[in-house]
Amino acid sequence: MRKTFLGVLVFMSQLIFAQGIEVISTKALSLDGQGLILPKISPKGDCVLVTNSDMSGLKTLDLATGALTTISNERSAGVNAQFSADGSTVIYRKSEYKGRLRYSSVNSINLQSGESKQLIKPTRNLEGLAVKEGTVLAINNGKLVSKRVAGEKLKSTPAVPSIKNSQLYITVNGKTKQLSPNGTHVGYLWPSVSPDGTKLLYYVIDEAKAYVCNIDGSNPVSLGTLRAPVWMGNDWVVGMVDYDNGQVVTYSQIFAVSAQGTNRTALTNGSKICMYPSASADASKIVYTTQDGEIYLMNVATSK
Repeated sequence: MRKTFLGVLVFMSQLIFAQGIEVISTKALSLDGQGLILPKISPKGDCVLVTNSDMSGLKTLDLATGALTTISNERSAGVNAQFSADGSTVIYRKSEYKGRLRYSSVNSINLQSGESKQLIKPTRNLEGLAVKEGTVLAINNGKLVSKRVAGEKLKSTPAVPSIKNSQLYITVNGKTKQLSPNGTHVGYLWPSVSPDGTKLLYYVIDEAKAYVCNIDGSNPVSLGTLRAPVWMGNDWVVGMVDYDNGQVVTYSQIFAVSAQGTNRTALTNGSKICMYPSASADASKIVYTTQDGEIYLMNVATSK
């Protein structure tokens, strides 16, 4: 019996040890002296989307040529801008004011033709936005709106998370219901579904912690303190651990955490204030910004 118990412990320790992440290289990207933030790496890892310090406008940086191209000058375009799966199209929000009320529309830009389209008219109730393959999935006032901008039609509609009144919702098969896995007494932020559609990542504001749960809200697992968390493949989450003095951020590091919460690794050393990471679909590249408006590209290797 004792041998069996020890064997199980050794097997479990081997599983935990085997799951790891290693930084292969890190380099600063040339931005022609422009201070840019909120980088988003394309699914193929060949292009980076960036925005101005006030989150207006969008630029693409070609990693092969170093070419920096402006694709939009619109207000708030950098907020949650995303690529289609094939990297051909960028989807972004545009904000405008009518009186004192802010309205948001959803737009797309084809990177080859430069053609811009409005996918969703200005609304006060845009609660969630996701892109699956080449289809834009938005939650407008609790209802799913689907627009295909690239590639083939989806064979099935994936789950789409949304935030309403600081609470977490999920829309499955066109029906929206409240999840709030950690209770309704806390607020939620930054929800996203894993690439394979089985897990939900979110952040609990009151706890300053990120969580991963099943798509139905069951079995929430804490990833610890991790702000602005995003998926890095299906097995890893990357985010930032930052501190401030009430006015400005004074310290921030990029961390990677396994989706099971069993492995937590610092990817930057704290010498710079590193923030808002984004990862490629194959979990091999990460981009992040610094407080000084620099953008860095990190190559990593992961094991399950």
